[in-house]
Amino acid sequence: MNKVYPNFGLDCLDFDVIRRAKKMAVSRIDNHAWADMEEEEILRSPGLIIIDPDTGKEGITLAAILLFGKDSTIMSVLPQYKTDAIFRVKNLDRYDDREVIITNLIDSYRRLMDFGKKHLNDIFVLDGTQSDSARDKILREIISNILAHRDYSNAYTAQFVIKGDRIFTKNSNLPHGHGELRLTEFEPFPKNPPISKVFREIGYADELGSGMRNTNKYTKLYSGGTPMFIEDNIFKIVIPMENAAVLQVGPESMNKETNKETNKEILETNKETNKEISEKILDIMRKTPEISVKETAQILDISVGGIRYHINKMKKSGLIGHIGSTLLQTTVLFTREINYRNQIKSLWIRNRFQLLIRKELNIIDTSLKLTLQICYRKRKGFLEKLR
Repeated sequence: MNKVYPNFGLDCLDFDVIRRAKKMAVSRIDNHAWADMEEEEILRSPGLIIIDPDTGKEGITLAAILLFGKDSTIMSVLPQYKTDAIFRVKNLDRYDDREVIITNLIDSYRRLMDFGKKHLNDIFVLDGTQSDSARDKILREIISNILAHRDYSNAYTAQFVIKGDRIFTKNSNLPHGHGELRLTEFEPFPKNPPISKVFREIGYADELGSGMRNTNKYTKLYSGGTPMFIEDNIFKIVIPMENAAVLQVGPESMNKETNKETNKEILETNKETNKEISEKILDIMRKTPEISVKETAQILDISVGGIRYHINKMKKSGLIGHIGSTLLQTTVLFTREINYRNQIKSLWIRNRFQLLIRKELNIIDTSLKLTLQICYRKRKGFLEKLR
C-alpha cells in the first residue's frame, strides 16, 4: 500500500471523491481535523503522500490511488482490480443479479452497500431497547473487510455473494495463520493501515478488531446464526441467513405490490361499471323494446361494439336469449312486466324482436309461442325453433 508513484500527480486523483470523504468525516465528528484542511493536506494526514525511501522522490501511494484515484489511474496500476457482487437465489447455475465494480474504494463501498440493501430484507431487530438495522451493520463490516484488508497484489477477484441461505465474501489475503478464526482467540493484525485509517475517519470502519465482534453480534440478531471467518490465502466470511432475508424488497417489489392492489381495484371498478351499464341497457329495453343497438349506444354514449359486448355477456349469463336468424335478430329477456302480444306487434313493424322476459321463467306461455310462430312464418324462408 505504501508503494510510491512519483510520476503520478494529484491530477490523477478525483478531487470530488476527496471532498466527499471530507464532508463525511466532518459530519461525523465536530471539529474534525480535516475540517480546515485542503485536499492535499487530507492526503498527507493518513500517509497517502510520502517520500519513497529508495529513490527519495515524493508521490502519491497505491493506497491513495485505490481510495481516491480516477478509474483510468486505478486501471493503469492495477489492471486486475475489480469486485464482483452476485445475487444467486433462483438461478443457481449463473446468477439473478450481478454488478462488477471497478472504481475507487469510496464509491465501491457505497455501491456494494446498495447492492446488499437491494437484495436483503431489513429485518426489525432490537439492540437492547433500541431498534437497529442488523442488515446494514453486517454489510458495513463485511464490505469494509473485503476492501480494506485485501491483498491487492494478488489478481484474485474479490467476491460478495448473496445466496438463499447465506452471504459470503472472498478476497485475496496475506494470512497470519490458517483456519477458522475464533472470537475468543482472535488477534487482530493490520493489513492495509492507510486504507483502514481513512475508512475509520469517514465511518466505514471502527477500531481494529471490532469488525469480527460486530459481525458476530449482529448476525445473531439478524438470523440467529453464527458467522464464520476463515483465514487462508483466500479470506472468507460466511453469514448464515434465513430465506426470509432474501425475499425481494425495495422499489421493484413495492411496485409489484402496488400494481397488484391497483389491478385488484381496477377489476372491482370494472365489475361495478359493467353491471351498471348492463342495468342501463336492460332499463332501456324495458322502456323501448324496439330500440336498436345503435340508438342504445347513442343514448349511453358508448360504442356500438360496447353495447354488443354487454348484450353478449348477458346472453352468456342466461339473462337474455336470442331467437331467430341473423336476418331477424331477436334478443329476448324474460319478464312478466310486458304485454307480450303488443310488444311483438311493435317489434314486427321494425322487423326486430327484442322481447323482454324474466330470467327465472324457463318457458313462454302457449299463446305467446303461437304468436311468435305466426310472425316468423310471415317472413318468407325464415323458420326458427323456439327455446
